[in-house]
Amino acid sequence: MEGVGEPFILIDGAASPHGFALKPSQAFLLQGADVVFWVGPELTPSLAKPISSMATGATVVELMEAPGISHLALREGVNFDAHDHGHDHGEHHAENEHGHDDHDHEEHTEQDHHDHDEQAEAGHDHDDHDHGKHAEAGHDHDGAGDAHIWLNPDNGIAIAAQMAATLAKADPDNAATYKKNAKAFSERIESLEHEISNELEPVSGKSFIVFHDAYHHFEHHFDIEASGAITLSPEALSSADRIEKIRHRIEDLGVTCVFQEPQFEAKLVNVVLEGSDARSGTLDPLGTQLENGPDLYPNLLKNLSAALTGCLKGEN
Repeated sequence: MEGVGEPFILIDGAASPHGFALKPSQAFLLQGADVVFWVGPELTPSLAKPISSMATGATVVELMEAPGISHLALREGVNFDAHDHGHDHGEHHAENEHGHDDHDHEEHTEQDHHDHDEQAEAGHDHDDHDHGKHAEAGHDHDGAGDAHIWLNPDNGIAIAAQMAATLAKADPDNAATYKKNAKAFSERIESLEHEISNELEPVSGKSFIVFHDAYHHFEHHFDIEASGAITLSPEALSSADRIEKIRHRIEDLGVTCVFQEPQFEAKLVNVVLEGSDARSGTLDPLGTQLENGPDLYPNLLKNLSAALTGCLKGEN
């Protein structure tokens, strides 16, 4: 939208999407919206009803269904053993991408405000396809999984393309600007993707544990997958059994780093680190400290790469 206007962000800064409740002061944003972009009910189930009931005059775009999005299944166990390396192109993309007829959205939470902050949107026109209502009625993707789709840069490019096309149709006078912005964004992210690949390559064989399973899209794309997660969902307490299994995992694999997140207390991370030589680091899948705007998404990816390499190399 650069050069045309700025989007409104519903879930911003350090606000957690988990259990997010729309404030009365925010309702007018949905009521007056021409276009609403959201990842989908897998990420923010609490937004399904407000979008359905308030954004009645808007084109609603569910980014989990955007053309070109690569999907990954949720990892539910304590240990992540199925390391299917090889990036999410070709065969893996075909295996994991769901069709739009087999709907079975599982209401897993976790949201990301930056999808809304990038400058584009495309493809599906959802004027007659109210996703909020579908979500409330059990509109679920069959086997749909990890909703942190933006952490794969290829998905970020697909999201930008989806945004550009949608905005161009809603605002044809500025169509050329939206499409120009999307093209520039794509080129910027493709270049950054190569930089990150080179940065991560020296630490690709090291083991690490994440606070919760938010990074699979990033890990899989860059062939540097985590060995486990302390919790499946940050709003739910991990059981003593899960904590114990993670501690054994750290010991058995000689895990180098355990990563916490800035939105949540580090207590659980400190517990699993007790008695081990593993270091602690911080990964932020939402860019909570970053300023909204054209640099948010590239800086989010850069920060994830820097945090991983720094901790795994022992530099922070």
